[in-house]
Amino acid sequence: MLKSCHQPYRIDMAFTPNQIKSFQKLDYPTDLYQFDKAARGVDGGFCKVATGHIQHFQDHGYLIVNDAFDTNEIQQGKKGIRNLVGQKYPDFSGLEIEPQLIKRQEKLTVGERIHSTRKAFNFLQTEPLLKDLFYAPKLLKVVSKLLNDTPVHLQDMALLKPANFGTEKPWHQDCAYFNFSLDVTVVGVWIALDEAKPENGCMHIIPGSHKKPRIHFKKRDWQICDTDVDRKNDFFVPLKPGGILFFHGLIHHGTPSNQSDQSRWALQFHYRPQNACEISNDDRLSIFGSQGKDADC
Repeated sequence: MLKSCHQPYRIDMAFTPNQIKSFQKLDYPTDLYQFDKAARGVDGGFCKVATGHIQHFQDHGYLIVNDAFDTNEIQQGKKGIRNLVGQKYPDFSGLEIEPQLIKRQEKLTVGERIHSTRKAFNFLQTEPLLKDLFYAPKLLKVVSKLLNDTPVHLQDMALLKPANFGTEKPWHQDCAYFNFSLDVTVVGVWIALDEAKPENGCMHIIPGSHKKPRIHFKKRDWQICDTDVDRKNDFFVPLKPGGILFFHGLIHHGTPSNQSDQSRWALQFHYRPQNACEISNDDRLSIFGSQGKDADC
């Protein structure tokens, strides 16, 4: 039965307490994420975004818009994700399970799969409900202002940090993964489908950190070194369902593990300018570090 878009999924629908305990994993410093400063944004949806808010994005690397998508649109997003994870499309392969469950993924029931999938990606040509959200005119209007150009698809993902054992995404810059020069603005759009809060692994950002690249290292992921994180300037980003975080591709950001009993579903879209030219992998890695090779952290 379909739940309301404002009702997150609870882990006890799929796994026993002993199983949950065996899946839990916390392999980063406990003080790596701070919870004393919350980032705030614009209330009232897309129509309230003004010139000053666009400048805020340019200056600080992010913009939060509350009430951007309504209940029906969030329901649409959740249904689209469940179609993907629930294997409505047998040929769709863009799913990533939580690492703790990879060895048993072939034995997971549909319910267990919904509760243990970490990420879905490359789904725009498969799931029309999600494609409609990616290309929503009211969303693209704001993105075009942030890019000062026509937005073009770069990446589409659903980030489904499961309840109780959803793993951390370490601090990083998204442009470290994309083959564009540093003068190209990439805009990320993070749409909350569940309420995102400190307890279930909401986004954390370092305002103003989008001015230059940072070397990345292969540790828990390809990431900014824990000792390079400006923890004193860490802001967490609480969002209600339908709220959006627009973020620059160079801003430092990460999400801690989900240790609550509620899921944290979100869509994450990336857009590039129409006139952006790509660079080579070697050129990108010369800026951000060759996947941590010949480097220590």
